[in-house]
Amino acid sequence: MPLHIDKPDAKELNNRFILGQIIDHVKELVEDFPGVDISELRKQLVNVQDHRFEPETQIRGFLRAFRHTPVFSHAFEELSDRTKSQLEAFMEGKSAEDVIGHAKFFYPAPSPAVKHHFRLLDFFKSLKKRSGPGEETDTAALAKAQGLPIIYEDKARTKIMEVYSSHPFDNWGLSVQNVPLYTFVPTTVLGLQNLVLFAKVNNLRVRCSGYRHSWSPIFSEEREIVVSLLNLHQVTHIPDSSSIDPFPASVKDNELKTIELDPVGVQADAGKKLVRVGVAVTNEEFRRWAIAQNSWSLPMDVILVEVTFGGVNGPICHGAGRRHKTISDQVRMIEYVDPNGKVQVITNPSHLRAAAGCFGLLGIVTHITLELDSMSYAIMAPRKPDICLAIPPLSETDIPNALRRGRTWTGDEISAAVRDFESRAANDYYSEWFWFTYQQTAWVNTWNETPKQPAGVSEYPSAFETWLQWVQGWLAQVVTNTEFFKAIPGYWQAQLLATLGMAALPPTLFEDKEPEIKTYLPDALHFRRGVQNMRVRDMEFQIPIPSSKNDPEKPDWSIVRRAWWDVIKLVYAYSSPEAGDPSKCETPMRLTLELRIMADSDMILAPQRGNKHGTASIEVLSIPDSVTDGEWIDFIQKVSDLWMSYDDADGKKLNVRPHWAKEWVDVTMGGMPAKEYLQKVAYKEAIPEFREMLKDIGRLQGWTLDELKGRFSNNLWDEIIYS
Repeated sequence: MPLHIDKPDAKELNNRFILGQIIDHVKELVEDFPGVDISELRKQLVNVQDHRFEPETQIRGFLRAFRHTPVFSHAFEELSDRTKSQLEAFMEGKSAEDVIGHAKFFYPAPSPAVKHHFRLLDFFKSLKKRSGPGEETDTAALAKAQGLPIIYEDKARTKIMEVYSSHPFDNWGLSVQNVPLYTFVPTTVLGLQNLVLFAKVNNLRVRCSGYRHSWSPIFSEEREIVVSLLNLHQVTHIPDSSSIDPFPASVKDNELKTIELDPVGVQADAGKKLVRVGVAVTNEEFRRWAIAQNSWSLPMDVILVEVTFGGVNGPICHGAGRRHKTISDQVRMIEYVDPNGKVQVITNPSHLRAAAGCFGLLGIVTHITLELDSMSYAIMAPRKPDICLAIPPLSETDIPNALRRGRTWTGDEISAAVRDFESRAANDYYSEWFWFTYQQTAWVNTWNETPKQPAGVSEYPSAFETWLQWVQGWLAQVVTNTEFFKAIPGYWQAQLLATLGMAALPPTLFEDKEPEIKTYLPDALHFRRGVQNMRVRDMEFQIPIPSSKNDPEKPDWSIVRRAWWDVIKLVYAYSSPEAGDPSKCETPMRLTLELRIMADSDMILAPQRGNKHGTASIEVLSIPDSVTDGEWIDFIQKVSDLWMSYDDADGKKLNVRPHWAKEWVDVTMGGMPAKEYLQKVAYKEAIPEFREMLKDIGRLQGWTLDELKGRFSNNLWDEIIYS
C-alpha cells in the first residue's frame, strides 16, 4: 500500500518536520511490514522529537522495532551465542554496562560463520605431516589433487600458504567486484617471496588488499592474484567484531602482524621513536599496543580501527589537523618483495616520497617503519551547534529556508562564529565537522592535546560504550537492508539514520553541553568503533586552502565555507521541484557531509601535495540504496563540478584532487574522464616524477619499470601511471 503523503516543499525539509511526518504516517505501513514493530519505532521517534531520549534507550528501542524482521533474524543468527544472549538481555532492558560486565574487551565465542571459516582452513592448518623426510606432506598432496598451487611459507617446506581458487572478490563498499584466479592469505615474508616467483613463472599480476575499505578499482582483477592480508571471513562478512574481540592466537605466528620498537637500519629524530609494523597489523591492534605501553603514538590516523597499516599507508590516507600531513609522510623505511622475489629495503628520504605512497606498484610491502611522537593525551570537547554557526555560510542567502526556521542571526553572532571556525580550523590539533542530511545541528569534533597525562584520563570509548557503538553500527546495517527501509522515501531514510547517528554522539541530552573527555591520543583518533559494520558510498576531494587576497601569507578560509555550503544547497536543490520530477523528492546524500582540515604532503602522488596553507578534506556519504534508486552517481558528479570550479585570489583554478581510495573513477573533471584529468592536468608533472623515482630505485635494486608493471599493476594504474 503506498504512503498517502505529498511531496514536501523543500523549505519544510528539516529534522523536526520530517520526524513529525514519519510519526504521523508510518502507521500506514503496519499491514505491509508486520515484522516491524511500528508502535515501538514511533515511540522512539516521539521521544526524539520531544527531546526525551538517551543513546541506550534509543538503540534498544530500534533493536526491538526491527527484531522480528527477516534481515534482523538472519544477521542475529550470524552472531555468537554469547553475543546473542547479551543483545537479548540488552533488548529486555539490561544496561550495556551490565551486559558486558567488567571485561576490558568484549569476548564473544566463535560465530557459526567463523566456525565454518576455520573448518575450511583445517585443510591447510590442521593436517599433520605423515610422510618421511623429503616427501610431500598430506596437505601438499591434497592441494595438488584439487588443482591448487603449492606456495611454501617456510624453509622446511612444511607450511603451505592458505589459498582459494576463483573466490569472488568484493570490496567493502561493493563498488568493485571480480573473480581473481587465486586468493592467497600469507603469514610469512618467505611465503610472499615464493608467491611472487610463482606469479613471475606463470605471468600473473599480484596485488594486495587489506580490509578492502576502498571504493576505487585499485585492487586485483579478473584471473589475477589477490593477496589478502586478513582472513577472508573478516574482510567479507558483516559484522566484523575485531574491535571488540581479544587478539586471535594466530597473530603470534604471523610475521606480517609484528610491532617492533627501535628497528635496525634507520635512526629516529631527536625526541621521536621508530616502530616497525607488519602490513597486516590493524589499527585496533596498534591502538591496543600503544595504550598498553603508554609511551609512544602516531600523531594522526584514520578513524577506523579495522583497517590494516598496509591498506592505510598504500593509498596515502590521512587524519585531521592542520599540523598533520598524511600517514605516508610518517614512513621512514619500507620493506618489500620486488618483482624478482627479493626482499628490498628503502630508507632514502627522496625515494620514500614515491615508495611510501605507491599504491602497491612497487611490490608487496611487508613492513613499514614509522616515526612516533611521545604519547600525549586528548582533551575532547565535542559540541552540537546550529548548522549555520558551526561553519557559517558566506552569505545568509546561502542558507536553505528549511534551516532558517524563521530565525535570523546578528552580525555579531555570525562574526563570532566565523572567528570560532577559523580558529578551530587553523589551530586545533584535530579538526572535524559533520552534518547529517536535513539536520538543524552539526557535530563539531575539534580538540587539542596535552603532553602530560591529566587527572581523570581513561580509555575512550569505555568498554561498554565500545560495545554500544558496535551494536549501533550492526543495527544500522540491519535496518538499511530491511524491505521496510527500502520502501520508505529517501528523506525518511536520511532522517532515521540521522536520528540513530546524532543521538548517540556526545553531548547527549543527559550530558553537559560541551562535555570534557580526557583520553589517550590514539583513543581520540579512533573515537568511533563499529562504523565499518554499515556499508556506505563515499566520495572525498582534497581542496587546497588558497592564500588570502589581502595577505598571501595567510589562508583564505572562505573557500572551505563555500565548499561546505555548496553541498548543503545542492542537497536542498535535489529536494525542490525544479530539480526534476515534481512528484519526487530526491535525497541522494542520505548520511553525512564531513570536513577535515589537514596539512599538505611530501608524497609525490598525494592529492594534498603543494597545499601551502593546508587542505580541506571534504566528503559526502550515502547508503547503497541511493545508488539503487539512481540518485547517487548524478549527485557526486554535481558535487565534483562544484568543488572543481574554485579559483584562488588571482583567478587561477585550484588544483582540487580526489582521495585515491574513494569514489572518483566514474565522474568527469574539467570536462574530461577523471582518469584522463588526473594524468594530464592534476598530476601532469607528478606522474612523470613518480615514474622516474621508481626507475631510480630500480636501477639501485635490480629491477625495471616494465617488470613492476607486468607484476604489480592493474588496468587503472596502466592507464594513469604507465600509458
